[in-house]
Amino acid sequence: NFNLTDLDGKEIKDANAGKLLANSLIQQTKGDAVKYWEWALALNKGDVLDLDTSDQETLKTFVKDSETITVLGKAQLLGVFAKK
Repeated sequence: NFNLTDLDGKEIKDANAGKLLANSLIQQTKGDAVKYWEWALALNKGDVLDLDTSDQETLKTFVKDSETITVLGKAQLLGVFAKK
């Protein structure tokens, strides 16, 4: 969980990446509902997700393909996967 930053690198108040992803996950109508729900609950609480390789790819693809997450959010969320 981290706060998103703007183009100047300044933190955006009330723009938590985990909560953004959690809210996007619960708005879906397709996909693994139980898994998305569990991830959303954990992210909303600020917990770290412990994902196996398959789940990492699932979440990475979810972020890439999301039509509700903006590029600002996608780039910073995908940056977390790049660090692994």
